[in-house]
Amino acid sequence: MRTTTSLIALLGAVALFGCSSSDTNPQPSEDELLAPPAEGAGVQYRMVSTLQPGQEIERCQLFVAPPEGLNVNREMVRYSGGSHHVLLYATPYTSIPTETRRGVALDASQVHDCNDGPQADWDATGVVAGSQSPDGNSFLGELPEGVALKVAPGTVLLMNTHYVNASPEAIETDARINLYTIADDEVKVEAGMLFHYNPFISVPAHGKSTARMRCVTENDISVVRIQSHMHRRGVGYVAHKVGLDGTMRELYAHDRWEGVPSEEFSPFLEVKAGESLDYRCEFNNVEDRNIAQGLTSRDEMCMLIGPYFPRSPAYENCDTAEGLIAATWYGDGKTTCAEAFECLGNAQDDAAVYGCVVNSCESVGPQLSAALACQMTGGNGACIEACSGEDAEACNTCVGEACAAEMETCQTATCD
Repeated sequence: MRTTTSLIALLGAVALFGCSSSDTNPQPSEDELLAPPAEGAGVQYRMVSTLQPGQEIERCQLFVAPPEGLNVNREMVRYSGGSHHVLLYATPYTSIPTETRRGVALDASQVHDCNDGPQADWDATGVVAGSQSPDGNSFLGELPEGVALKVAPGTVLLMNTHYVNASPEAIETDARINLYTIADDEVKVEAGMLFHYNPFISVPAHGKSTARMRCVTENDISVVRIQSHMHRRGVGYVAHKVGLDGTMRELYAHDRWEGVPSEEFSPFLEVKAGESLDYRCEFNNVEDRNIAQGLTSRDEMCMLIGPYFPRSPAYENCDTAEGLIAATWYGDGKTTCAEAFECLGNAQDDAAVYGCVVNSCESVGPQLSAALACQMTGGNGACIEACSGEDAEACNTCVGEACAAEMETCQTATCD
C-alpha cells in the first residue's frame, strides 16, 4: 500500500489553475479593450508586458484592494490575443510580500514571471474574477441586484496571465479586469465562486480517458452560471445536478477547451443541501508521453467554475464545513477499490498515481473516495499532529487506525 505520507502529499499539486493557448490573434486597439469604471463605481486591474517572438510565459502582478474593500456585483474582462485566460485571485496577505514563497526577492507590485504557475510563488485563497475568452464571457459576470462577492479591505490581489506569442515579432500584451461595485448598504447577500478541481487525471500516450468528480453541498445555494476548464487535450465536458434521489439532470455540455461557453441559469439553479454537482471531462492525448493533472499547459485540468449565493466557503473548493473533502471521484475502468490501492503502492510517477483512480470502476467511487480522502487529510484531521513532523511511521500508524473503517469498506467493494 502506498504510504500515508505520500497520499497526504498527493493533494499538494491541487491548486488554482493556469494554462495557455497557442493562438495569437490580432491585437486590439486601446479603444477596443476596456475603459476603467467611472469614479466611485469600481476599480480596474491591468497588466501590460512584452513577449518576444515564439515566447510562452506566465506572468503575475500583485495589487492591494482599496482600504474600504470591494463589494463586486459585476465584472468585465478584456485582453489582447494569445492567451487562454486572465485571472484575479484573492490571497491571505495584508501587504505585498517582498519575496516569493520560494525565497526569491522581487518587487511583486510590478509584472514578473511566474512560469511554474502563480501558486508556485504566492499563496491564493480563491478566485475573484477572470475569463477564458478575450471578448467577454467572464467567470463572475453580473450578479443579481443586492448580491456581491466581497473582497476584504486591503486584501492583496494576484493577477495572472499566460501568453503565447506564435508570431515572428515581439508583441505587447494588455489584460484588464474591471470590478464594478455596490455600496455596503446595498449588499443583501454575499456571493462566492465555485472552484471545483479534480486532481485525478491521467491520459496515456496516444490514448483517451475521463475524469469525473461529484461534490455534495451541505447548504442550499443558487448557482448563477457555470463554466468548464480543461487544457488542450480536453475534447468533451458535461455537468449534471444530482438530486436527493440520485437522479441526474444534465446542465451543461460542450467539446471545447478554449473559447469556452458558459451556461447561464434563469431562473438560477437551485442546489439543495444534500444535492450535488457532478462533472466529467473527456481527454484525447496525441502526444508520445503520458499526461497527468498539473498547473502548466504541459499538464491537464478538469474544473467546474461559477458564481453562486449565499456564500458557503467550504463548498467553493468541494470541502465540508469541518474542512474535510466532500468530493467523490469516479473512474471509468475495471479495477476494484482494493486493486486501486494496490496500484497506488506500485505507482512510480504522477500519471501512474492518478491513473490508479481513473482506472477504477465507477461503482467503487464512493468507497475509494472515502478511503482516499481519509488518508489524504491525515485520518480526516485526527492525525494532523502526528503527520506534521518528520516521523513517517507515527503518521502512518495514526492514519491507519483512523481510517480503518474506510479501508475495510474499500477492501470489500466490488465492481458491479
